[in-house]
Amino acid sequence: MAQRVTYSIVDQPDGRFDLIVRLGSGSLHARTGFLTLAEVEDELAFLRVLMTACGAPVVRAEGAEALSSG
Repeated sequence: MAQRVTYSIVDQPDGRFDLIVRLGSGSLHARTGFLTLAEVEDELAFLRVLMTACGAPVVRAEGAEALSSG
């Protein structure tokens, strides 16, 4: 059974956005430097397509869940 994938969107001080993704295995992946939230949403749409093919749901992390260890 595929494990859940969580993500967080981080606002950076320079006005850009980072997308932090934690796979069910616990590994973290980051895409950084998005100029707009629309770019982040496009990336999330692509992630959802990929993860749907694997049977893994993609959900927004609560608080700092995506950055916590465990």
